[in-house]
Amino acid sequence: MSRRGPQAFKEALNSYIPVPEAGVAMEGEHSASGVKYLVGKTAAVNALVAGFVATHVATIFGIWFGAAKLPQFDFNTLNGQIALGFTYGKDITFLVGALIHYTDGILFGLIFGLVVSPMMGQIFKPLSLMKPTTNLLKGLIWGWVLWILSSALWMPLLVGPLFSGFGGVGPFLTHFTMFVGYQALFANLFWHTLWGLNLGLLFSPVRATSWSR
Repeated sequence: MSRRGPQAFKEALNSYIPVPEAGVAMEGEHSASGVKYLVGKTAAVNALVAGFVATHVATIFGIWFGAAKLPQFDFNTLNGQIALGFTYGKDITFLVGALIHYTDGILFGLIFGLVVSPMMGQIFKPLSLMKPTTNLLKGLIWGWVLWILSSALWMPLLVGPLFSGFGGVGPFLTHFTMFVGYQALFANLFWHTLWGLNLGLLFSPVRATSWSR
């Protein structure tokens, strides 16, 4: 015979409230799709934050390259010079370039999180696993793809005119090597590796922990 009253109602209500399995931690954000993101509840939010942080870390290291006897990669100033030329002061050039540079980094992070990362999993089945190591590898691959595009297209087409008096930079910085050897090409690869590394570390979706009643 069923029990009546408030106690019976309370027990019936509690039976439909999900309770985590024994030993399962409850921290972290969970999306409705059953995927857990390191930051936020959606791929877009996580990718946006990951893109910003990855860009910031790589940018700081690029400025520090000079201390390691590598060509300094100050993409903030470089983007400012591409946009404004040499007609403005260093501060304005740096700030405008930083706005362009960080916007690019965030957009490429969003493209990775929303398009490239899922596509890699569809094309290459081993990369479809939602594991931190897999996500890290995908971030590195995306960074290396952007390094190729940067060295083959972006540098020659946009940065080249700034060095037109020296014959430009050439595809994969081939003309630029007469000044700094192949260090510039390596530094560009190192920069994009750092960017991809941090992107893959921070954009790391995993399957949400299963819930049981």
